[in-house]
Amino acid sequence: MPEQMRKVILVSESIVELLGIEYKERDDGLLYPVLGLQEEKQIDVGKYGYIWIQYMLENHNAEYRKLVREGKVNLTAAKINEEAYEMLDVIVEKYLENHKPKNPHSTMEMWKLRQQVQMQAEEIVLASVIYNRY
Repeated sequence: MPEQMRKVILVSESIVELLGIEYKERDDGLLYPVLGLQEEKQIDVGKYGYIWIQYMLENHNAEYRKLVREGKVNLTAAKINEEAYEMLDVIVEKYLENHKPKNPHSTMEMWKLRQQVQMQAEEIVLASVIYNRY
């Protein structure tokens, strides 16, 4: 008998078992695969996470559905929300360091300055973090 024929490859698990698909026995005695969406943890996704979810749903539906199937939408949205707020804080702080108010004791002037930088920073965050991530 040739040497090649003596080598036998034994596979103890099928491909389906290697992929981790679970089976459940039904009343008829047959095993059926347990297929379905993975449940997601309830996570507060925040303002920017919600904006990102809406953007993905409207513009990148296939990627959004993939994340839904994997159960990663809320987790990804929460990470994006955290990143967006961190970036927003950095932009606001750098702007306020470079642009001092004429009268630092004026509440209205400080409020106007903070509103102005907040709006500019939100536009930057939306453009770079939310709309360029999928």
